[in-house]
Amino acid sequence: MTKRIVSVLICFAILSSFAGCSGNKYDTDFTITSRVGLTNNDFYELSAKDVKSIDNYEKKFNYFGVKYASDSYLKCSIVYIVDKEEIREEFFLEPSKEETEFYSFIDNALEKVTAKKVIEFTCQPMNSQKANVKISGFTLFLREVPKQEVFIETENYKLGVDLLWGGALSYLEDLNSDVEAVKVDGKIKVDSNASDRYDTRAVNKKVNLINRNDTGRLVQQSYYGTVEAPYEPATYMENKWNYNPVQGGNQYNENSKIVDIKCTDNEIYVKCRPLDWAKAKEDITPSYMEAWYTIENKNVHVKCRFTDFSGYPATPRTQELPAFYCIEPLNTFVYYDGVEPFSKDNKLITNNKLGFWPDEGYPNFTSVEQWSAYRGEFSDSFGIGLYMPTHDTFLTGVFGRGETTEKDPSEAGPTSYIAVVKDYVFESFKPKEYDYYISTGTTEEIRSNFKEISDLV
Repeated sequence: MTKRIVSVLICFAILSSFAGCSGNKYDTDFTITSRVGLTNNDFYELSAKDVKSIDNYEKKFNYFGVKYASDSYLKCSIVYIVDKEEIREEFFLEPSKEETEFYSFIDNALEKVTAKKVIEFTCQPMNSQKANVKISGFTLFLREVPKQEVFIETENYKLGVDLLWGGALSYLEDLNSDVEAVKVDGKIKVDSNASDRYDTRAVNKKVNLINRNDTGRLVQQSYYGTVEAPYEPATYMENKWNYNPVQGGNQYNENSKIVDIKCTDNEIYVKCRPLDWAKAKEDITPSYMEAWYTIENKNVHVKCRFTDFSGYPATPRTQELPAFYCIEPLNTFVYYDGVEPFSKDNKLITNNKLGFWPDEGYPNFTSVEQWSAYRGEFSDSFGIGLYMPTHDTFLTGVFGRGETTEKDPSEAGPTSYIAVVKDYVFESFKPKEYDYYISTGTTEEIRSNFKEISDLV
């Protein structure tokens, strides 16, 4: 496995840092209408050779929608004008027997780039020589540009995703546990009522539990593919690196592209086109990651979906489902190791000496309750846990144990890490889906919250 300890923080001066979800213009429904020259109300045969329709569709826009049906995966592109320059942008459509819709921001829309005219539309089949395709609508829109971080909030949590980092989970604050950060002997401790526990004043009473030090942290999707031709590996940490779409971005702290966002009072949906971890931004992957974030009582529920269009060789690899980086002051690892899952048996195993791989090896732990957590140093300390109902193996590690000094530990270099790990074949044109849950509180509270989910799945 990897990962990614990059200490450089990027300052995104072009965007402000907060947006809520209700009442924003970018949450408006969009209706796709037909356009002469870009539509065909009947199915037609599309060959591997590009088919182009030129319509000179003039309208100021930063977002577009396509209504279509197809029996094949399609690689498409539009050519539009930005400041008198022609820009070609590619996008990908999945097969659908029934008419469906695809929406996308144009490249650099979050930097407030707008286009004014479409002069070309192109589609070609990807996983077959011919395809039956129906394009029944194509429409341009001018959306309000979302801000860098978008939040939803309930009585239990404030949750935020970073749109410049692929819509990865970048913020989670427990609103009920009186979580505080304090400084003890120059080092940061985080716990419920930490000022009382450590008999000192709090330096931070709004503690973000997610480490967002760089594009490789966060809580995010990351997948490992081939190193074989036609893929051309790059280098990371002096190693030849495999194909590695990462939601947040790449090793240079460059950001993935946001394709779409939809938001309600209690759900954030994001779609991004991720970067390849070891490569520059120009080598953006031909893939999409989608995530649905909801708050369900005392749990955060995240649905993930990944679709790869590269056509690279199928590759069996161990995957992170997901990669989970929380703040380092929560560094005591906890999981259940008994024989009676979610019973009165409280055989919880704790480990407060984990280091970080590869120096400490790659420690894997099996939790028969399929969750694990990090908490503070006391048995009743506050913590944060990860639960995946279908998998029980966790890769873990603590980087920079006891070295957090920043008042906001979410921006610090030290971090605690968990990944649910699972072997499967990374394969193009076969979408991958999974769900995971996050909860907070004492270890007993986290376990109880996850038990409620286990009773339902």
